[in-house]
Amino acid sequence: MSNRNRKSKIRNSALICAITGVMLVTGCSTTKEAKPSDSATNGVKETTAAATATAVKKANITVSIYDRNNIPPEEGNWEKNRWVDWVNENGPAEVKYVTVPRWESLQKFNALFATKSAPDLILEYDAGYRNQWYGQKLLLPLDDIIDQYSTTYKDLMAEFPQLKKLGTKEDGKIYEIGKVTPLTAGHRIYIRQDWLTQLNLPMPTTTEEFLSVAKAFAEKDPDGNKKADTFGVNLSGNANKIINHMFGYGEVSWRFEGENFIHEWDRIKAGTDFQKQLFDAGVADKDFLADKNGEKAKQDFISGKLGIYLHQAISDKDYDAFVQNNPTGKLAIMTLPKSTFGQFSPVISSPIQMVGSINAQAKDPKAVMEYIDFMIKPENARTIINGIEGTHWKADAQGNPMPIDPEKNKIEQSYTGDLAMMSSTLLFGKSAFDANKPKETATQKALYDLTMAANSAYVSKDRPIPTLKPEYLPALPQDLSLIVKNTEQQIMDIWSKAIVSGKGYTADQALTDTKGIWEQSGGLKVDDFYAKWYVTNKDKAFLLSDLYSFGEQSAIIYGNK
Repeated sequence: MSNRNRKSKIRNSALICAITGVMLVTGCSTTKEAKPSDSATNGVKETTAAATATAVKKANITVSIYDRNNIPPEEGNWEKNRWVDWVNENGPAEVKYVTVPRWESLQKFNALFATKSAPDLILEYDAGYRNQWYGQKLLLPLDDIIDQYSTTYKDLMAEFPQLKKLGTKEDGKIYEIGKVTPLTAGHRIYIRQDWLTQLNLPMPTTTEEFLSVAKAFAEKDPDGNKKADTFGVNLSGNANKIINHMFGYGEVSWRFEGENFIHEWDRIKAGTDFQKQLFDAGVADKDFLADKNGEKAKQDFISGKLGIYLHQAISDKDYDAFVQNNPTGKLAIMTLPKSTFGQFSPVISSPIQMVGSINAQAKDPKAVMEYIDFMIKPENARTIINGIEGTHWKADAQGNPMPIDPEKNKIEQSYTGDLAMMSSTLLFGKSAFDANKPKETATQKALYDLTMAANSAYVSKDRPIPTLKPEYLPALPQDLSLIVKNTEQQIMDIWSKAIVSGKGYTADQALTDTKGIWEQSGGLKVDDFYAKWYVTNKDKAFLLSDLYSFGEQSAIIYGNK
């Protein structure tokens, strides 16, 4: 059966409604369509008295959600806001959301598991964390749960069998819920095009040119204020990962090369050595190690003191602040510079990504599965992402959601991204792709141009990401996972030490020390596990080439090409 024909079970009337952007109260949705009240704490009202009269008592479940401190005060919090109310009024269960700090999720989840208070549904992007919990037998096998209680996700797995493959662990059972999305740029290099013009510099294309431009931005007063107050580049936040990608070191420490599976020691040493050159040249904030989450770097960028910003997609709010502080500033996207190892791209999205698991201690797995189905059903997912039709958006000529009042949406709709974490946006059709999203405001148009430039620069088989993404590697046995866990931070700290220690501690010394720690801790057994797995599974595993072919194929099937 062709891929196009296999869509029949998913692309039913509800899906067609979601793709065209028309969500009627009758015919296209089994969900009660509602409009938010004037008070955010009142949530979304029922539209019919009959729906209330026929309501039955719902099961109570708990669901994790990332806490990013991004909910406007007038909207409430994750205990109660208009979208918590909408889910509880329209969905199959009464949900209590358990907040987890985005950048400290492992610590929080582990503490919750230790006190037997972990949520029923665990949503976590990091495959390594989920593998740890699987190894500790903290997750519930889902085969029977999906078979008996699911409709929407079961159909999604039938259309995309990769979901079952990637959600299945070595015991042969499914433990993870996933989603399908378009293939897009993730991490990006923003550069001040106006500073390049001011200093008569070309766009850097090699790592040597990158260093030269960063030095000029730090030393030659590109903002013209007669002060030595600019940085060439940030080294905090996503910078370490992006720079390592320049040298062919990806999101994991291993890569495939022909018949071999290789631990990437030489490439991470090269990436560290280059960051050391940037640091020693004085082009970056000397205190970057204290900037754990990159917030200081973001403020330097917004205030106009940073020339090359290694980050991810800029938010509307941050872009508006940048423009306010830098009225003549102009941003461009830099292709990842070529290094001695070749030319690559920074992190891109995972078109098939596993994002959640059910707690083995969940009291009502049926209710959790019904909640999953509800949240991933295309018309519900679109409502969570775009808001209520007629209140937050209207369909444009192509059926894509077009914001009615972007300023209103910044308050009422801007914080729902993590609520939609399981959404398979690929099923929205053309409107799922960046090229087809509405561009109403000057900010939306500017960010659209940057997004399209990033996709062009980074989503390319000619400049691939260096290694297989971590979620596509097999789960390590618990003893081997513990080796990785116990050495990861220690090894990272040694590479960081090399960056800031000048001649007193070189990247070569760091290589010797990190290799020693890895080998003394039993790391060679991890290398051996992956090497044997590759030999056995290379003909059937989801590999780097599959990531690009799936992205291209799905774009064709769903009408973007």
